[in-house]
Amino acid sequence: MNGKVVTSAQELRRLRIITGIDRATSGIEYGPLHRVVMTREMCPGVRYVDYKPREQLMAHYAHDPAVDVSLIPEIDIVTGGRQITEFVPEESIDFAIASHVMEHVPDVIGWLEANLRLLRPGGRIALAFPDRRFCFDLAKQPTSFHEVVAAYLEKRTQPNFTQICDHVINCRKVTPGEVWNGTLTPQNAPPVHATAAAVGLLRTLVHKTDYHDVHCWKFSDTEFMEMLGKIKQHFGLPFEVMSFYPTQRNTTEFFASLIKT
Repeated sequence: MNGKVVTSAQELRRLRIITGIDRATSGIEYGPLHRVVMTREMCPGVRYVDYKPREQLMAHYAHDPAVDVSLIPEIDIVTGGRQITEFVPEESIDFAIASHVMEHVPDVIGWLEANLRLLRPGGRIALAFPDRRFCFDLAKQPTSFHEVVAAYLEKRTQPNFTQICDHVINCRKVTPGEVWNGTLTPQNAPPVHATAAAVGLLRTLVHKTDYHDVHCWKFSDTEFMEMLGKIKQHFGLPFEVMSFYPTQRNTTEFFASLIKT
């Protein structure tokens, strides 16, 4: 042995997400599913937030080979679609962790605004976000800032139908390595839904009022940082970017940590 400490890719990912978080403090982690970032062993003060309780999440993902339902933790705060501010008092927590959550949120600015209210001064928002260039968002158009602003001013609580159409029609089957080496491109990556099937599915969804989950927002790593800068400039939210880890080769995600000022 040479005395070097070997850090696994999974642990390195975890450390990048939770940069700057004091584990002796308290906070929340959104949608942990089977990939908990901040375990209760690491931080006894963490509470897990999701739309449904553990039992319903286990039933929903029971036949999904990508999800080990045995690893889904007990959910401490079951929102059922209500705002997190109804469950957590203002300035009562020190961190909020959201790994592959923010791209699903119908109103990004409103979500940031709400979580900043929950944090004590100096609190952290820790984010992991999929890079649109290397995941199933490959063929979708990048999100424009005016779309983000429209969702905020509309106080949007669900994806709009245009976002649902974009997802159903333009979702692609990809593997990161093939995209990075140029084998797969937006032009040749195979669609998840064949043309006729996509249109048929959208016909069934156009008049439905129940929630249909999609990636509302698609950013590369640099586009995401530009979006945060514009949000701060236009809306004056009290945060600074504390850390940023851009997307690494053969991976699909980047990481950012915000501090409440």
